[in-house]
This record gives sequence, C-alpha cells and structure tokens, in this order.
Amino acid sequence: MIAVLALTPILVAVALLLFKQSSWIAALAGAVAAAILVAVAFPTPTSALVESGIDYFPLILEVALILLFGMMLARLLESAGSMAQISSWVESRSPSRSLGVALVVFGLVPFAESVTGFGIGVTIGVPVLRHLACSLRQSAILGLLGLIAVPWGALGPGTTVAAALAGLDVDELGLTTAWLNAIPVIVVTVAVVAIMRPSPASALGIVGAAALMWAGILAASSVIGMAPAGIVGSLLVIIVMGVVFILRQRSAGLTRNLGLAVLPYGCLTVGLLLARWLHATLPSVATQIIASPPFWLAVACLIASLRVPGRRGVMVSAARSWVPIGVGTAAFMLMGWIMTTTGMSEAIGAALPAGLVLLTPWLNSAGAVLTGSNTGANSMFTGTLTAVAGSSHVAALPVVAAGNAAGSLAALAAPPRVAMAVQMADPGSPASARDVSWVQGRALAVAGIDALLLGLWIQFFA
Repeated sequence: MIAVLALTPILVAVALLLFKQSSWIAALAGAVAAAILVAVAFPTPTSALVESGIDYFPLILEVALILLFGMMLARLLESAGSMAQISSWVESRSPSRSLGVALVVFGLVPFAESVTGFGIGVTIGVPVLRHLACSLRQSAILGLLGLIAVPWGALGPGTTVAAALAGLDVDELGLTTAWLNAIPVIVVTVAVVAIMRPSPASALGIVGAAALMWAGILAASSVIGMAPAGIVGSLLVIIVMGVVFILRQRSAGLTRNLGLAVLPYGCLTVGLLLARWLHATLPSVATQIIASPPFWLAVACLIASLRVPGRRGVMVSAARSWVPIGVGTAAFMLMGWIMTTTGMSEAIGAALPAGLVLLTPWLNSAGAVLTGSNTGANSMFTGTLTAVAGSSHVAALPVVAAGNAAGSLAALAAPPRVAMAVQMADPGSPASARDVSWVQGRALAVAGIDALLLGLWIQFFA
C-alpha cells in the first residue's frame, strides 16, 4: 500500500501528459501530489528537508538559468543569421551526401544541442540535410538521430539532476554515461547507414565520425569534466571532417561572416574550459560562479546580441518562451527531490522485484518520450532507479548512467519533437500525418532497441 501511495506523484504527472496536458501543468501537479503525501504518509523531519534543500535548490536555479540563456542564445543566433552561415558552409564543402550527413548527425546537431539544448540541433540539422538532397522523411529522422549527445545537452542539466538525486559525483556519472553511450552511438550509426545505404568508403566515414564523437566525449569527460564534454566531442568531429572537406575541395570557404557566426560558440567553449581550469587551480566562490555553465551562456548571449538590431525584442520573446519550460523543469526537479528526500522513491524500489533492474532503462525512456527531455525523465525516475539498484544488489552508478543514456536518446521520439522535425523538413506546408507517423515509428524503434541493449548490459555486466 505504501508503495502505491509513493507512486501517486508519478502517476498523476504521467496521466496528465497522456491526456495532452502541458508538461508544466503535469509537473506542478506531480510536485503538489508529492508535497501532500509528505504530510499524509511520508512524514520527514524539517531539519532533513532543510539540510537537503540547501544543497539542491541552488541546482534548480542553475538549471533554470541554463535553460533560459540556452534558449536566448538560440534565438539570437537565428536572428543574427549565424545558423544560415554555418549551414551554407556545410552544404558547400561536403564532398558527398553521405559524408555531409555524417558531419550533420555526429557533429553539427550534437554541437548545437550541447550548447543550447531543447532540440535546437534538430532545427539546424534538418534544413542542412534537405539541402544535401535527403528526402523529407530522411531529413527528419536523421536530424532526430543527431540528438545522440543529449546527456550533455545544454551543458548537461539532466545529468546534473540525476547525479544530485542519486548522491553521485556529477563528473563520475558523466564519465560512466560516456562509456555506456557507446551503445546509443552504435544504434544510431547502424540506423544512419541503413537509411543512407552509402558506398563502402562513405560507410567507413560515417562509422569514423561516430567513433570520433564518442571518443571525444569520453576523453573530455575524463580529462575536463561532464559539462563541456558534448561540446568538445562534437567540435572534434566538425574540425576533423571540416579539414578533410577543405583538403578535398582545396578551398576553405572561410569568411568574416562565418567567423562572426561561430564566435559566440567559440567564446562559450574556450571560456568554460579555461574557467573550469581556473576553479580547479584556485577554488573559491568567485571562480565557482565564473566556471558555471550559466555564466558563459550569458556571455555568449551578450556577444551574439551585438549582431542583432532588435536584440531586446528577441531576448524578451525568448524569456517568454522559457517560462513554461523553466517552470515545468523546476517542478519536475522539485517532485524528484521530494520523492527522494522523503523516502518515496525508496519505497517504490523496495516493492519492485529485484530482477526489474533489466527494465530500468525503459523507465527513463518512457519518461523522456512523455516529458520530451532527459531532465524531466531523470527527475521523475532517478530515485526509483537508485532504489531498484539497491534492492538488486547492483551499484547505483551504472544503473543511473544507463537510464541517463537511454532516456537521453529516447527524447528524440517525443511526439512534439518528431512533429517539429517533420515540419522543419518542409516548412512551406503543414506536416503530413503519414510523414509524422513514419518518423515517429522509426524514432520509437531506435529508442526501444537502445533501451533493450542497455538493459541487457546492466543485467549481465553491471
């Protein structure tokens, strides 16, 4: 009975999402239900809540600011024409369609996603794929497959939330997720090859780009830390493939406008890396603030705004769009914190069969499809995953990392994201229901295969 009560906040949120309610409404309802249960069935000392809240609530603020400045940066770059400049360069330099697709799926989309999050990489990648002569359906599904680095999207708030709720070190969780992300990378690589049917040489190029991205993220996670790992790994693909393209074309095609387009990205990447080194060398409150992702996202927004005449209106519009996303994410985080701190997640995990550890990646995958983000999925289920790991006598780290990897890739199958990808592939007309259904089916298949493989890995190797 106590486990059923503990499940109530999750069931309330899921039910509202299934009935097409907004994510922020479902999140708030779940948080309210969790708060009510504390008073009714899960009494917790105020001192324990205060002590835990002092550590966790600053994280909610940090994640909210990451989301705000990430959305703002995406809007400013679009208004400045930066995305068009970058897309044009990729289109003009690609020596073949398959290699151009590899650059987009394993370089351009993951890089944009790592910087800004929210599926913004899809809005950049899909138009480029259309210009590379991919069909509407191919462009939509390939653009979605580019969300392969979502654990590090928007500098990793979802991974940060999972680490906080599971009581793990965020960089350690990031590194373990990077190792396990080999499985999603393999699944996506096979899917890209199956869709493109390239020549043997181009297939080798696709595999090489995927391996380079995975190795770059893994190395960055090990040496630098979680937050910038997605940027570094995807940037490595862009640089290496870009140099290869330039050498084949014997023309760089580099212009002042292209340099200005990538300047905010460059300042964000270099600034964050240097600031993290500074904080490691001289730890203090000041260097901790300077080394935080929101600080450098704000700097990137400031630089990008210099090229936007109506910057005030763009920034206000971005802030308004952020409100429901920020509220929903904060509410999901609050719900997850209440459930973890008061023992609800532990009660759920204790009531589940020990062998269910095999299915834990499916929980986060379902949460990501429903909420559209790995942050929402991690907020809902990390406590439960940790409890199931404990009851199954398995270390929490690999279970949470596998759930993080599974939920991150499954976010590509969220219905609003699929509809957005199809619409981006043909912005001149309403999205066809048949096209959306085709892309949705394949996105769910990719997410399902990935969750299955990650679950098998936990069962036999964790």
